[in-house]
Amino acid sequence: MEWHQSDVAQLRLIDQLLAGHNLSPAQYDITRRVIYATGDLEYLNLIVYSEQALQSGVAALAAHTPIVVDVTMVQVGVLSYTQNTFGNPIYCGAETFTRPQQEKSRIAFGIETLARRHPTAIFVLSSDHSALEPLLTLVEAQEIRPALIIDAAPNFLPPVLDRLQKSWVPHISIKGCKGGVSVATAIMNGLLKLAWTAYGDPLP
Repeated sequence: MEWHQSDVAQLRLIDQLLAGHNLSPAQYDITRRVIYATGDLEYLNLIVYSEQALQSGVAALAAHTPIVVDVTMVQVGVLSYTQNTFGNPIYCGAETFTRPQQEKSRIAFGIETLARRHPTAIFVLSSDHSALEPLLTLVEAQEIRPALIIDAAPNFLPPVLDRLQKSWVPHISIKGCKGGVSVATAIMNGLLKLAWTAYGDPLP
């Protein structure tokens, strides 16, 4: 993302409004992107970073680890950054051919199918929170070992989110019921920027 003069002015205002936060510089960079993308200052207190989330995500991106997303809007939203950085392949659960299912949504079954194909991928959920449950079931069965799970889907199922937060899996998640495509895309692009700053040329 190329910052223009108006963007810089708004980011400077966000910095003033969020002065005194307790986030690390890397966490703040991602959180600020989410706030800028959504216009919602509450995300300062809603984004949860597990202990190894950023380190694991950055290392995985630099190693060209696949990215698995739930919907095409996220795929399109991060495509430019991936093309200009590490060229990580991106796979979409909504576009994965699956047999008809009654017990799972199409996206959830697509994510599960892709998880079996790419067990160490970065997984990004933005719209279908039900896709988290089959992921965690595969984790608990030791069938997959994700580098990172980004759960930014609107969440009305706290017990499932609790399973993620209590698991060993590096994750970035959203407390409460907020979230969506813009949140997931901002987090992923912020992570790509951090990785490229560490392993390549700085991005704006």
